[in-house]
Amino acid sequence: MFSKSKPIFILLLVVTLGYNSCKKAKINKVSSDYILSTGERWAEKQANAWYDTIPYPVGANYVPATSINQLEMWQNDTFDAERINFELEIASKNGFNIMRVFLHDLAWKQDPEGFFKNVDKYLEIASKNGIYTMFVIFDGVWNPYPKIGKQPEPAPHVHNSGWVQSPGREILEDSKKQDGLKDYVQAVVSRYRNDKRVLIWDLFNEPDNGNAGNFGGDSEEPDLEGDEKRKRALELLEKTFKWVREINPIQPLTAGVWGKPTWIDNPDDIETLSLQESDVISFHSYKDSESTSKMIKSLQKYNRPIFCTEYMARSAGSTFEGIMPVFYDNRVAAINWGLFSGKSQTIYPWSSWKTKFDKEPELWFHDVFRENGEPFNENEIKLIQEFSSRPNTLYKNVPEVAIPFNKEDIAAGLKSRDKALYIKDGWIRDPYIAKGPDGNYYLTGTTPLPNEPTEKIDPYNLGLGQQSYVGWKVQVWKSKDLISWESLSTPYDLYDGIWDEVKPERFKGDDKNEWLLWAPELHWLGDKWALVHTSPFPVNGANFSISKGMELSGWTNPMGAKIKKRHDPSLFKDDDGTLWMVWGATQIAKIRPDLTDFDSKPIDISPSGKTKSMGHEGCLMMKIKGKYVLFGTGWSTTKMRRGSYNLYYATADKIEGPYSERKFVGRFLGHGTPFKTRDGKWWCTAFYNANVPPISSKNVEDRNLGYTAYTINQRGTTIVPLDVYVDEKNELIIRAIPSEYGTPGPDEFQKF
Repeated sequence: MFSKSKPIFILLLVVTLGYNSCKKAKINKVSSDYILSTGERWAEKQANAWYDTIPYPVGANYVPATSINQLEMWQNDTFDAERINFELEIASKNGFNIMRVFLHDLAWKQDPEGFFKNVDKYLEIASKNGIYTMFVIFDGVWNPYPKIGKQPEPAPHVHNSGWVQSPGREILEDSKKQDGLKDYVQAVVSRYRNDKRVLIWDLFNEPDNGNAGNFGGDSEEPDLEGDEKRKRALELLEKTFKWVREINPIQPLTAGVWGKPTWIDNPDDIETLSLQESDVISFHSYKDSESTSKMIKSLQKYNRPIFCTEYMARSAGSTFEGIMPVFYDNRVAAINWGLFSGKSQTIYPWSSWKTKFDKEPELWFHDVFRENGEPFNENEIKLIQEFSSRPNTLYKNVPEVAIPFNKEDIAAGLKSRDKALYIKDGWIRDPYIAKGPDGNYYLTGTTPLPNEPTEKIDPYNLGLGQQSYVGWKVQVWKSKDLISWESLSTPYDLYDGIWDEVKPERFKGDDKNEWLLWAPELHWLGDKWALVHTSPFPVNGANFSISKGMELSGWTNPMGAKIKKRHDPSLFKDDDGTLWMVWGATQIAKIRPDLTDFDSKPIDISPSGKTKSMGHEGCLMMKIKGKYVLFGTGWSTTKMRRGSYNLYYATADKIEGPYSERKFVGRFLGHGTPFKTRDGKWWCTAFYNANVPPISSKNVEDRNLGYTAYTINQRGTTIVPLDVYVDEKNELIIRAIPSEYGTPGPDEFQKF
């Protein structure tokens, strides 16, 4: 919160997928969901294994705009659940997935029951909005004389004029009174020791901060003298580590280093204790990117996850633009100081303690949003959203990948239709299965080039952004039984499309690393194959290509450049032979019989009701039991890469609509292909699409996944049985049969 020389702020973000406690001091690699707590400092291997399973943490230090300090946040008379929900809803929408939140011993001491009621409510609100919490137990910053009851009004235009320490000087300076804090610490940690909404514990914020007389505007009472405060703070920090270890929470512990980074080469007693006892290393930095990079490099020698729990002071040179890329490239959790402008007044710089301000500074110091929810800087929001949606890229250990089901189990599962079947390994997105004229099933999708070496060291590559290893050729496999698959290599690539002919200059050169071919689909038209796909590079355009006959070769492009840019195009052949193209979320257009152009203008076929969109991609059209069925893909939370990637549908009596409200097919089935096997049974493809390795399907129906992108699907191709029928209301029902897929989760935006 405040630097020893110049102030330094940095937060640490972390998101946990879940832990079970265990008395034995070892790690069992049961799944990426479970890491066992030891009651002692976590081993490096355990800490890094935990960090490998969590999404990239992006967050803020949080106090609501209506609170001047921790006491005003938690006391019954001023706890503002409505305001907290308003702010965290906006934070989540704009990419934040963790909050660092300060508790206070006096709020607990005054009314333990009321205090926990308010903390419970806060966690409920945060979890609902897909936000994890890092609780800070003690704080050595600013006014050393906290008082319960009504808190002071802010000193006009003064940076954080009302913040208070926890504990206050009276307790900190007395060893026996310190011991009385054990009940508070253990009561708090015991209550939330198994709570997955709490990601990590920060035991003591800037414990030896001298505060330089800057605490609370008019206060003239001094803090403890520097050496004495360091001695007493060290004493309390040692006790706090011991007290919390006795409770043995499932979450890791940290205490951050801060201030002038003498801790790089010559840490003092408090810094040594913090670095040697923390499960996860944390630090603060309000410096520029070059200085912060040096701090990170020095901390990497500890071989543990690193959190920056305070940063971002614009006029001091610590900015989102300069620091977030450094954090992401080094996989350092990024927690900035301040969220909403309010009574803390941290939009004003530290200099406001000495220099008079009479209006809002043109360049805010801290904070991201105005009180009404508008961002201070739209470009910063875009950056936060970008980095928080990215997956992990720097694994300490390459995650293991699952092995597909054996042939006997797949064969039995195809008959019993009571579970999902993991039928094929290999990195693939958007898997599409079609039946060919030869009786085979044909599988394709978004894939790397064959034998892509990066697949071995980054098996859960997202397939988006600069780290993507998506290729520019279409891989295809065929199978008679959905069990054994024969590779047909790459019968189509971007040179087979129209854009090499239309814009040949874009296809010159040997560097094809940025070329991307997304979401190919194969459709048998009766005498030839049609292949459609989208591509952002080297030309941002779709392709609609036709084979010479039964073979996947001899491609022509009868529509030419008229295909233009169509995101995730798909084809639908109606009962009368009319061919339609579906793309985006809800756009359709009829294609001429000679396939040379569209025969009508695009029509929007959005569903009715509250949700006006099927999602944003992966749409396809089918006719089932006399109904036109539009399938589409979206995230459960409606926020990009937050929650589960789901498949939805809407029905109509005419292809042009009107369509019903959006209905739910299944969780984790986004951009899947509903298809019939030869016995007339319905299945749907599924694939890995998440920011972390697959999580366990155990009890996933009740699990809020809104913190980042999660899935239970393994890398490769899974097929899930569907129940398809007309109910007593004559409505077409399409629903995944296994409960883990067929049950909408708590993070589902729409109610079904």
